[in-house]
Amino acid sequence: MIRREIAESGPGIGAQLRVNCLTVCQGLRNHHTGEDTTMFPFLTEHHPELAPVLERLRAEHERIATLVAELYKVVSSTAADPALVRAEVDRLADELERHLAHEEEQLIPVLDA
Repeated sequence: MIRREIAESGPGIGAQLRVNCLTVCQGLRNHHTGEDTTMFPFLTEHHPELAPVLERLRAEHERIATLVAELYKVVSSTAADPALVRAEVDRLADELERHLAHEEEQLIPVLDA
């Protein structure tokens, strides 16, 4: 949705697009914080064999947090360059897609059991 909005935004970044990007940024932070502080410790305790997987996911959360912060900075600018915003959104989306694919591959079978 945000990728489409950026593509359709024209020469500037509108207020609603900023709000949508910032909402996604906050939501990702909340989601990953919840996983890191609640779900991952539970999984570590009950499935110690997942320790390497969970460490990798935590590292990915840190990388995603860095990308979110970069996007937040770009979108928060009153003179946000749509090309730069688009590039940051693409970087974040690509990283998230890889992260989610790995997370689902590794954790869904355990959670479904």
